[in-house]
Amino acid sequence: MAELRRAYHDRIADLKERSGVLIERTADAVDRLTTALLERDADALSRVAADAAALADEPKRVEDDVLDTVAREAPVARDLRVVLASLFISQETALCLGLVRMLASRAGPADEVLTPVLRGLAYEIGEETVELLHLDAAAWAVLDEDRALAVIDGAQRSRSLQRRFLTELLDLDDVRVEAAVDLGMMARAYERLIDHAVEIAGRVVFAATGAPPAAAALTGDQA
Repeated sequence: MAELRRAYHDRIADLKERSGVLIERTADAVDRLTTALLERDADALSRVAADAAALADEPKRVEDDVLDTVAREAPVARDLRVVLASLFISQETALCLGLVRMLASRAGPADEVLTPVLRGLAYEIGEETVELLHLDAAAWAVLDEDRALAVIDGAQRSRSLQRRFLTELLDLDDVRVEAAVDLGMMARAYERLIDHAVEIAGRVVFAATGAPPAAAALTGDQA
């Protein structure tokens, strides 16, 4: 019986670890993506896209193993929350990696309108996004509610940077519409990456406590 229980807990720990690795790999991909985009490094962008593509199947493998674990082991309470969170987190990383691949494969004219101010803000947004994902991974590793809530709080600064970025973009004069739209699409993709980081944090809070964080915190509608 002890051997069976050990195998059961090992299986849950494996799902948790693999989904955590996906968060870290996603953070690394976003970090490399930001640098490659802002330096217009085509070779680096190709490598980022290829590495993200190589990870594309792992979230589905985690999902399959989660469903098998639920069917075979029938986990309950906190164990069930951790198993399901592993599924949802892997799905969120899959969405993030899809955004990374999309941005890495674009060769639009955004660089034409990247003023020094916009470039600086873009670097900050990239750094903040990576930091939030690393904090997600740290929170998930030990089911730390406080760290997960710090991600949700930290997303407010990232959203403020996004607003400043878009304000600067809209204030530009004499720029090609295509270039401005391309840069706006890049900004929107990073906004979605931040949203996914917040969703991951929410899953960590639920796994750790059994209660979801406040809806206002997740959507950024705090007073």
